[in-house]
Amino acid sequence: MKKSLIALAVLAASGAAMAQSSVTIYGLADVWVGSQKDSTNGVSAGSFGKMASDEGFATSRLGFKGTEDLGGGLKANFQIETNVGFDRPAATSLGNRQAWVGLSGGFGEVQLGRVWTPYDDTRALINDTFNANFASSFNVWEGYFDRTSNGIRYNTPSFSGFSAAGAYAFGEDKTATAKASSLTSISLNYANGPIAAGLAHQIEKDGAGAGTIYADQTSLTALLGAVTDTKRTYTLVNASYDFGVAKVLAGYNTVKATSSATTGNAKANEWNVGAEVPFGTALALGVGYAKSQVKVNGVDANKTTGYSAALKYTLSKRTFTYAGLTKAEEENPSGASLSKTTRVFAGISHSF
Repeated sequence: MKKSLIALAVLAASGAAMAQSSVTIYGLADVWVGSQKDSTNGVSAGSFGKMASDEGFATSRLGFKGTEDLGGGLKANFQIETNVGFDRPAATSLGNRQAWVGLSGGFGEVQLGRVWTPYDDTRALINDTFNANFASSFNVWEGYFDRTSNGIRYNTPSFSGFSAAGAYAFGEDKTATAKASSLTSISLNYANGPIAAGLAHQIEKDGAGAGTIYADQTSLTALLGAVTDTKRTYTLVNASYDFGVAKVLAGYNTVKATSSATTGNAKANEWNVGAEVPFGTALALGVGYAKSQVKVNGVDANKTTGYSAALKYTLSKRTFTYAGLTKAEEENPSGASLSKTTRVFAGISHSF
């Protein structure tokens, strides 16, 4: 009898613990097909057919996330998310999109691990063409780190539409001859009713150069001819207003690259505008235009412009189709084309 009572007590306690915990498996399958045409230095390479699951509306993924109620408003949380190639499955590292564990409560939330940067959150909050992977700003503006390994991130609670976040990441690559890399990212956002606005700043320091998690991949430091001890700073301000019949948005971004290995600096002044127009409850049109003007030591260098347009048709809460076109072109100071890419596509996106 006592053993039965003890067993029932254990089961009851276990059930209570399970009721306070939850784990969710989720994912996104997004694949598009289309045609792409490239040219280099004014010479066309022709067009070719293409299928992809990482350059369409969103990147295909599989994820796991969970939370446990610790009592007193405190929760333990985790998330593991991995890219999935539906067009051509390839080996990927588990958690390559994000992988973190943390705590949340009335103080906000802390995340430890591979996290998204607050700068990227602000850009995603207000970006043209539905913030899809084919948005004009993603095809034109300078590259940046949208997520980071070895990261510590803090999110504040939301206060009347205002929220802030900060993140810092360790490079773990300091040597006797190279400085340690690091990433610092902060943001302040507002979203309430028809208005959204954001301000974000990110600093990427690459001490050891190629081969580290912050390896130089941007054209700005390439123009400086530097690969070690580089520093890139990004400052973004953007805003949108939803009129009901249409939502309009705009963003302005500055990027500066320097290196102790060379003199001077490279700068990029970038902006984008866009609009999203609903046609009934299922169909919507998104358009965007973006530009990036680079200067090296104050002298005009390359200029990149691009536009994007897409139609989105909703089939259900979890499934929609889309079709669109994008174009991006980089020119030298004399106006000669260095590279041009035009893409026409159609795809389907399903979340689960």
